[in-house]
Amino acid sequence: MATSYFLHAADLHLGFQLTSLGGRISKEKADRIRQEAAQVFDDLVSLAIERRVEFVVLAGDVYDHAENDPGAKQRVYRGFQQLEKEGIRVFVVHGNHDPVGKKMNAVSDAPSNVHVFKHGEVGEEKIRLRNAVEVTVAGISYETEAESENLAVKFSSVSGSTIVGVLHTNVGGMGTAGGHHNYAPCSQDDLKNSPVNYWALGHIHDRKVVETPRGFWAYPGNLQGRSTKATECGAKGVLIVGISDSGRIETPEFVPVDRVRFERVAVQTQSCETDIQVFETVLHEVQDVVQRNSGLPMLIRIELVGRTPAFEDLKKQNEELLVNIREHVSSVIGEGEIVKVVNSTCPNVDPQEIRQRTTVLAEALKLLDSSEAPDEVRSSVERLLIEKLVVES
Repeated sequence: MATSYFLHAADLHLGFQLTSLGGRISKEKADRIRQEAAQVFDDLVSLAIERRVEFVVLAGDVYDHAENDPGAKQRVYRGFQQLEKEGIRVFVVHGNHDPVGKKMNAVSDAPSNVHVFKHGEVGEEKIRLRNAVEVTVAGISYETEAESENLAVKFSSVSGSTIVGVLHTNVGGMGTAGGHHNYAPCSQDDLKNSPVNYWALGHIHDRKVVETPRGFWAYPGNLQGRSTKATECGAKGVLIVGISDSGRIETPEFVPVDRVRFERVAVQTQSCETDIQVFETVLHEVQDVVQRNSGLPMLIRIELVGRTPAFEDLKKQNEELLVNIREHVSSVIGEGEIVKVVNSTCPNVDPQEIRQRTTVLAEALKLLDSSEAPDEVRSSVERLLIEKLVVES
């Protein structure tokens, strides 16, 4: 049973501007959303105090581009001061967005409760918890943005009965498909074979917790979503990690702190006869999403999918489709907005039935079936062929 706790956060990206909103929503609504998103670090500090954690680890990318938000450093400094008053220590490593060499983004002039790990070598700090367990917090920062060295192996000489390793890294290249560079690359075996009990990781914006023989390695994900990109969607926040009287690391608890939430919603349109019925289906889906997310402002990407009799109605609307759907859901979207609509519907025809015909399209689909292209590519080409050769013929 846990008797002491610490908070693990990463990829705060303070100073980010939510430029993904672009001109997709009104300036007034965009300004309110940006103001809300800027407050998440304050909520992290409040949570740390409320949960009586004994220390906080920030695993890189505290800042995104601090020069874009003059208040970002002030908020961080005030937050660190609040934690200092409560006797909560803070351990920080720098990542690719805020490397040590990028002076304007460094956590400088911090209160005495804050320790920033240097680059080059793994540093170690000891902290005695209220339950009498001594924890070794070890970490290493990036000197430059593009760190290519495996830094995880440098933790092999760290000593202590309960070790927390703080590192900004890409484990097994897991984030490259989502657009994360393979910085400070390491393998799962590097983490499992180290003396570290809890790896407090950063860099990957998807939350992931993996058990190891000694404890866990974990990504908390970023603190606040920034777009409708898949890795930026859903609840975002921190991990609260418990330590028992024996020094054992307990299963981390995820706690959301985001104030604005991005989501991707696929809307099935197979049963819709008209565009109005599609809009009604979208309305119900959006209403459900808003209710499930505790009334937070929701920024939603809608994708219309499926073979539907409403295909022609939807296709004719082109750019007006986003406007029409926004108007239809305005009564339930609140402070959020539909930021994008993707029409991936297909004509209401059976591709397998078409393949039985003696037509050019049938032969083209059979050739497509025998290709070695990935499934998603074949599916997209099939949809385009049917749309062009059936609907437009």
